Amino acid sequence: MLFLETNINNNTLTKVKKILTNKKFIEVNDLTYTVNGFQTENIISFFSKDLLKEIIPFFNFFKNIFHIHYISYNKNGYQRKHNHSKTENFSFILYLNNGTGNTDFFIGDYVYSVKPIKNKLIVFSSEIFHLGNKVKTTKQILVGAIEKNEKK
Repeated sequence: MLFLETNINNNTLTKVKKILTNKKFIEVNDLTYTVNGFQTENIISFFSKDLLKEIIPFFNFFKNIFHIHYISYNKNGYQRKHNHSKTENFSFILYLNNGTGNTDFFIGDYVYSVKPIKNKLIVFSSEIFHLGNKVKTTKQILVGAIEKNEKK
């Protein structure tokens, strides 16, 4: 099981935010666990391999990212408890702003709560259940899938 918490540099985050600016994304909330927020379709095509390597430079994960979506939560928005074990082997969350509404990860009998802080990157095994608590203001994240799970 993998759970890694680190930070990306400001220059990389600026590149990510530039990609998200002034784009007309398709909203797919009705198909997801996002409540009272905006979630995009897969936007992996907007990201170069070089930028993916800047975001996740370890374990050659950048080579196997196949899905990325952007989520912007409104006040009282949240993410229902779920995992990604049916679709991928590893997942990541990149916090794009200092927000509210911690992300809780359920690892065995332990709940690990992550405060949404700009530049923070969490990479984790897809079988780890997690949820996003209700936000008091806003929260913006980028979520990605690493290594397709072909076995399930």
